[in-house]
Amino acid sequence: MHVRMIPVVAALLILAALPAVAQEDWNVTGAGARAEGLGGAFIGVADDATAISWNPAGLGQLERSEFSVVGRWIGEQFKYENPARPDVNYTINQAHFTYNFASIAFPLHAGKINIVPAVAFQKKLDSFQKYDVNDEEYESNGGANTLTPGIGIKLHPMFYVGGTANIWLGNFDNKTTAKGTTPFGIDENNGSYKGLNFTAGILVDFEGMKTPVPIKVGATVRTPFDLKVEGDYKWSTGPRVDEQGSFENSVEVPLMYGVGASGRIGENLTIAFDFESRQYGSSKLFRKGRSQAGLERQDTLKLSASETDLNQIRVGAEYLIVTTAGVIPLRAGFHTVPTLRANWDVNDKPDGQVSGTGFSAGTGFIGGAIAIDVTYSQTTWQQKFAMTATNTATSTYLSQMVSMSAIIYF
Repeated sequence: MHVRMIPVVAALLILAALPAVAQEDWNVTGAGARAEGLGGAFIGVADDATAISWNPAGLGQLERSEFSVVGRWIGEQFKYENPARPDVNYTINQAHFTYNFASIAFPLHAGKINIVPAVAFQKKLDSFQKYDVNDEEYESNGGANTLTPGIGIKLHPMFYVGGTANIWLGNFDNKTTAKGTTPFGIDENNGSYKGLNFTAGILVDFEGMKTPVPIKVGATVRTPFDLKVEGDYKWSTGPRVDEQGSFENSVEVPLMYGVGASGRIGENLTIAFDFESRQYGSSKLFRKGRSQAGLERQDTLKLSASETDLNQIRVGAEYLIVTTAGVIPLRAGFHTVPTLRANWDVNDKPDGQVSGTGFSAGTGFIGGAIAIDVTYSQTTWQQKFAMTATNTATSTYLSQMVSMSAIIYF
């Protein structure tokens, strides 16, 4: 590379070689195989140790101390197809296992008031990617986690309130190798996430009335905040380091609010419904970088390509089969999958939000001191690129997940 070209390339690398923040799944939500089996419709249920991640008011329903842990296997497929250019088509398959969630809650009874402090650790954004396509090899690991202390309080047989503080942390590292050149070009960046926001929740249980009605209604609000993404980058050609420096990004994570309801039909069937809105339509990503030579560049990007909020609907059902050995639940759920991506028209302008669908099914076993749950879920969406009036390329995403969780009562 000619020496006079390095400052120009460095200026581009400072901005372009940073983490692909907009490619993460920003449908920030709760955890647990049981909730996932219900399609994520858990704001109006929230009656186990995972409630801290869905609706902290639900913690007030706990009568025993609980410890929960959740793991998840994720298999993903990305497929790009251009009917007029089959030579550029490609398919990426990747899979990995990751921790997802852990929490512990301790009920403290004070007369009719039940106070339940809890703490949880959750992976909110999973940065894993690994592929080798068109002479480019890419690998990314890590993600953004939250350490969440919280409390739920039963004020009355009908009324529950709760809140959490969400301390965002975690690390990531990305490496891209361009193998079409000799020597190989290598782009690396790594860094950390930092942030703080709060969640407040309420839950109204109409079974607490003098004339009980088997319906619960809940609502949550998550405060907006700036998620800091800071780290270092390096670009090399073979063994030679051509440029390196640091970056300081900031993601506007917006206000999020949700409402949910659940109802029992008889003793064994529960149905649930959630609506959650995440106000990403006006959110921005601020990027700032500084090279080792002192060159600075910065820019601002729209986080949502279509400038549309992420509004999600979730529905689910759970039926309990009671046996002498324990209880076997059967669950099924559905949810919409709004994304930050947009379809594009022939003039290279956004043409509507990319949105998909998700389905889930799960079961488990509930004994005296333990509840074990397993859920299979599938998510898909398709993005369209109008190349010409007669040719449209597509990018299709398919995710298959198996979540496993255990709750221990003590």
